[in-house]
Amino acid sequence: MIEILAQIIAPKTEKQAGFAAGIVLWDDNVVESADVVKFMRRWSRDRVREYCAKRGWKIAVVHRLERERP
Repeated sequence: MIEILAQIIAPKTEKQAGFAAGIVLWDDNVVESADVVKFMRRWSRDRVREYCAKRGWKIAVVHRLERERP
């Protein structure tokens, strides 16, 4: 199993405060997330990328680990 920790950074706008949030993916599916992006739980990696791109948010892999399934 591949576990990935990614960081999403949303810039501040006139209507919204900016934020930084983390998500955890197992085999390219979100299994944990910060509350501000909790709607992304169970999303695929591709869906997260597309959504972030549409919103003008940046996303980056912070850590990647291959491990056995729990």
